[in-house]
Amino acid sequence: MDLSIIERIKARYQRLGASSRKVADYIINNSTNAASKTITDISQECGVSTATLSRFARTLGYSTFSQLRWALASEINTQTESVEDIDIADSPKTVARKTLAANIETLTGTFALINEQDLVQARDYIVHARKLGFYGLGGSNIVALDAYHKFMRMPIAVIHDIEYHMALMQTALMDKQDCAIVISQTGNDTDTLVLAESLRNNGVPIIVITSFADSPLTEYGDVVFYSISKDSKTHLEALESFTSQLAINDCLYALTAQYFGKRGEANRDRIRAVISTKHPS
Repeated sequence: MDLSIIERIKARYQRLGASSRKVADYIINNSTNAASKTITDISQECGVSTATLSRFARTLGYSTFSQLRWALASEINTQTESVEDIDIADSPKTVARKTLAANIETLTGTFALINEQDLVQARDYIVHARKLGFYGLGGSNIVALDAYHKFMRMPIAVIHDIEYHMALMQTALMDKQDCAIVISQTGNDTDTLVLAESLRNNGVPIIVITSFADSPLTEYGDVVFYSISKDSKTHLEALESFTSQLAINDCLYALTAQYFGKRGEANRDRIRAVISTKHPS
């Protein structure tokens, strides 16, 4: 059986330098806080640099401290599992309660991994983009389409195509003045990675939304958001991840709307006006 993160830290403790031991002590004694706080907060509380946190994460086999934080949060959630499986004898109301509880826990876990620095950086990429593209395959394509539908209301040129080859062609025409949001639950789909590679080759800032911190897709992200999901007999991991992916896009949309203010409101009014001609009140 794989060692837990705390057990792995303890196993390596004697080989750590003085600064890394401060980080190790903090995580061992404050694992729940460490999973939810920002890198800046942890560096200040430990009295070490953010570079030390990154080196510490690599010591444990993670590319970044954010990945370690995500893995720690997932481990804590697993240890304190509260989502109940649906039983064949459950009433319809009980099935509904358990299903909604699973989604609430997924959203709570996702929020715990979001830090303000990433939100600000992602917002800045979006609001200063000449074009904003949304990319995903399978269920993630639905999430990308939902985001495209929302962001049409903002004063930004947005692009999305449900057909893969058309989407791939779009990536070839984007550059560093644009921004792409790439969504994948597993983060290891080969076609999604081809999209990300094309975007990176053109210098496009990439915002990644995925459920797996050690997936290849995270290596392409200038900003990475993690959509928490859990698997059980009756709660499908990908479906719960779908909920948190939608929520992350909602957060990015709300930040963008906040930034544009009245300019965004004017666009929304124009869209409502044209839709009302088809659906008068």
